Amino acid sequence: MKKIAVISILLGVMIFVSACGGNASPPAAEPAAPAAIAEEPVALPPDTAQEEAQAPSTTTGGTMEHWAPANLFRLHVPSGWNMQEDTDMIENTTVQTFTAPDGNAFVQVLANKVNTSLDHVLKGQVTLDYMKRLYGADLRVASDVLLPDGREKLEWWSDENKTSGTTYFHMGNNYLYYYTVAYKDQYEKDYMATLSDVAESFYQK
Repeated sequence: MKKIAVISILLGVMIFVSACGGNASPPAAEPAAPAAIAEEPVALPPDTAQEEAQAPSTTTGGTMEHWAPANLFRLHVPSGWNMQEDTDMIENTTVQTFTAPDGNAFVQVLANKVNTSLDHVLKGQVTLDYMKRLYGADLRVASDVLLPDGREKLEWWSDENKTSGTTYFHMGNNYLYYYTVAYKDQYEKDYMATLSDVAESFYQK
């Protein structure tokens, strides 16, 4: 009786295998989806253009030699400063302006062609008129010093423009000429040494 039961079971298994085509392997499991990788936040670079614009230009080394119109005199100006020239603002006058990259300091050269020599008083009056046109109508002179070489040195400030500076002026070769070194008041410490070097670099043939 036991043999008959075992044979019946074996026959059942063979019939089942035949019905399945002989493939008794279980279906392959689908591959698991890869785990999501957490993305780390990417640090964006700082706005370097803005930082450079705000950085004082005194950190930039190097100067360039600049001769005033008609080779009246020479200055050494910071090489990284931007230069603009104007011949329309004042009649018979060339105005050359060198401005620091952040706009907080400048060097300005002025050469005014005159037909006649101006006496000491008139020379000062004309120079002061030009300075007020360029640096502020409220400009006030703090000191006026005559230098050994004949140049006159004016230290001044403008409350309206919050600017202070020093202007050196003289006459020669039928020109009234001057140069100015100036800074925005709150940036005095940043530019004082640089502007002093420019002022002292004056040379005349």
